[in-house]
Amino acid sequence: MEETNRKHDGKKRTVIIAVVVVAALVAGGLVWWGVASHRAGTRLAQARQACEWAQTDYATARKTYDDVAKNKTYAAAVKINAKQVKDAKTVETFAKARKAEAPETISCPTDTKDAAQLEQAAASVREAADWYASHATGTLDAAEKVMESRDAKTLTDAQAALAKRATEAGKLYDSSKGKVADDKTRDALKQQLDAAGKLKDAKDVKKLKDAKAALDKAMAAVADSVKAKQDADRQAAEVQARREAEAQAAAQAQAAAQTPQAYTAPQQSTTTPAAPQYTTPQQTVPQYAAPQQAAPATPSAPVAPSTGGNSGGGPISGGHGCGSVCTSTTDTYDR
Repeated sequence: MEETNRKHDGKKRTVIIAVVVVAALVAGGLVWWGVASHRAGTRLAQARQACEWAQTDYATARKTYDDVAKNKTYAAAVKINAKQVKDAKTVETFAKARKAEAPETISCPTDTKDAAQLEQAAASVREAADWYASHATGTLDAAEKVMESRDAKTLTDAQAALAKRATEAGKLYDSSKGKVADDKTRDALKQQLDAAGKLKDAKDVKKLKDAKAALDKAMAAVADSVKAKQDADRQAAEVQARREAEAQAAAQAQAAAQTPQAYTAPQQSTTTPAAPQYTTPQQTVPQYAAPQQAAPATPSAPVAPSTGGNSGGGPISGGHGCGSVCTSTTDTYDR
């Protein structure tokens, strides 16, 4: 009987132990499941939080990048070309930064419960945010380098321009000695030359440009003074020449008035006489005129007989008349 009870108690303890073991296993599974579930929920929450933070950083970086185009330095650098800077590479670098291709717009999924998906999205958003942030800074730095290179060239050009003008001014100062109407203009030029010499290594572009402008003004004054003296000298020479000419003319007139006038032989014309022109003589046709009848001669009075002069006593020979036959009429032929 006792042995039977012992067997029964042993079975009872075995069942109890089995139940306890099963209960322990169930409890352990529940704890593991709870821990796993807690971990999964925590990861999801963390992934969502990380993606939201990345999204915020992305928005900030994107706005900073977009605002670069509104920056005064950026706007000024865009208008500068390679010929206006000391180092042309700065313009090239700036152009590349401006033309860089931006990443596509990325956002975090809001309706997913996949922690891995959220983590991947957060990484992509973070990468895009970093790109905008770095390019915003890089583009602005490139713009500033362009401006610095432009300023360096401007300074170099201003220094060279002042040095060149100072050399020209020095030559003008030396060559204008004794050739100006007003020596004060040369004194003013000398003062500006001395002032320009003190700015040889100056870094202030405005001072360099002002010094060059002052030299230009002083040189113009000297040039005008030189021209004024030249004009005055020319006018004085013209007046002197006119006076000398008038004096010479007066002396010649006085000498001519005191000297007797000499006979001046008439000048023979040296003109060659024209050659005579031959004209064919015109022949005149003779005109016939009828002979005119002479009127009958009046009978001569009787001659008294000679009383002693003629021994013959007869009538004088030839005393007979010949009438019209003896009368000769002159022909009217034209010779």
